[in-house]
Amino acid sequence: MSRRRLLGAIPVVAVLAACSGAPVRGSTRNIRDHGAVGDGVSDDAAAITAAVAELKSGDTLAFPAGTYRFGRLDPAGGAAISIAGLSDVTIDFDAGAELVMDNLASDGAGTSHGIVVRGPATGISLLGVAVRWATQPAERSMGDGIRVVGYPSESSGVPDGWSGSEGRASRITLQGCRIQSSPQAGVIMMGVSDLTVTDLEVHDTMADGLHFNACRRGQVTNYTATNTGDDGLALVTYYSSDDTFDNSAETFSLSELSDWSDADLTISNVTINGGNANGVRLAGVNRSTLTDVSVRGVRTGAGVIIDSAAADSDADWDYLASRGVSIEGLTVDSSDSGFHVLARPAGATDDRFSRFDVDVSGVQIRDCPRWSVLVESLSDRPVSGVRLRDCTVSASGIDDRTGIVGLQTSQGVTLGKISITSSEPAVAFSANDSARLQVDELGIVVTSAGPDPTAAGPLAQFQNSTGSISTANVQWPQAPSSWSPIAITGATCTDGSQTTSSLVQFGTLTTRPTTAAGPIDDGC
Repeated sequence: MSRRRLLGAIPVVAVLAACSGAPVRGSTRNIRDHGAVGDGVSDDAAAITAAVAELKSGDTLAFPAGTYRFGRLDPAGGAAISIAGLSDVTIDFDAGAELVMDNLASDGAGTSHGIVVRGPATGISLLGVAVRWATQPAERSMGDGIRVVGYPSESSGVPDGWSGSEGRASRITLQGCRIQSSPQAGVIMMGVSDLTVTDLEVHDTMADGLHFNACRRGQVTNYTATNTGDDGLALVTYYSSDDTFDNSAETFSLSELSDWSDADLTISNVTINGGNANGVRLAGVNRSTLTDVSVRGVRTGAGVIIDSAAADSDADWDYLASRGVSIEGLTVDSSDSGFHVLARPAGATDDRFSRFDVDVSGVQIRDCPRWSVLVESLSDRPVSGVRLRDCTVSASGIDDRTGIVGLQTSQGVTLGKISITSSEPAVAFSANDSARLQVDELGIVVTSAGPDPTAAGPLAQFQNSTGSISTANVQWPQAPSSWSPIAITGATCTDGSQTTSSLVQFGTLTTRPTTAAGPIDDGC
């Protein structure tokens, strides 16, 4: 055979791959070739297991169109599809292909995950993967739709005592995947780097929709979660005084914010509908950006919460205050509460649990019965480092003993333009024990008289707080003649005059209607 004919007999792709150093693609393992039926009735567990057992680095596991029922309880590897120690593997579901998990225990608890990837694993791609549990689980239990476990380290190995994986997991891609009715999370990644998630849908899970723990460098685009049992989207890196791991939960706790603290993640086009916890939760996050986030109908919790917890707090887990977090474009509708920054410094002797670095802009919050915006610390150490550049709030049906926008034990919080419209008289803006507050423009409008206008208190209240509000406009057309638009307490009064140099100062203040007693009640 001539040299030309010899080269012609070698696939061009293989030649190019060899020259470029790129991995050579291996074989395609079609589960139907291993006996899978795909009729939704037959148990295809044996065929799926056989196909997975043949996988080598570079291979593709193919699911043609069909409904593949997996009925084996407690499968080896803890999943219907378990991949460990492989690289450049693709799991490819054709349009119309679905893996149906039908392996709940007799008490309705889950017995396995859908798909598990464990390090060392590089270049794993899940394309069009659809995993659904045949029956809604009775409780939160064993079983994520997709679980990826690596180790948050530059090292190629893992320390003694860690059993979740045997090395790093990197270059993990999920594209066009869908998870439904999982006993635990929809998708969870722990100790994973260089990840890409595109066009992911998660429905009716018993835990989080999409969860990251101790991950770094990644992109999430076009993610939708509906009716999750816990947070719709969670970026959580736990804290401990020393870097530790929990084998039973396969989670990581870090001693400081680092390049693995869910760091350098870029997340865009997120839609959360319903759910039993927060729409989005950020805890112990470093240098990550979210854009175009929409949350509707969260039954308990906030549309977005950014929280911390020191070891002596009452939280179930500990997390450092997030830093380098940017949110641009946030809409929260008809949820329990809107945007919440919560510091739990407890007995901490430093500010790692109270000093955030959070920049939020383009916020619209509608019809949240509890606080639409709340920035608070639960100890004497104030929360700091929060900037909310522009926020529009429409509120109705506000719960008793709450308000609309509030600051509690804060320091140096910066608010740009805050526009609040309420269908009833309520505490529209409150600052308590908050120092160096800065507001560029505060607008408050109340559109009805309420059940008893004479019983309504001031719409803006400042207690033991300092700072400045450049421009304020407070309107309550149906207000009684005796109304006091703003109350400032904590002043020092001498012979009926108030010393205000250290309290909240207003640049321009207008009210409608005007009041003979003056717009500010200083208690003197």
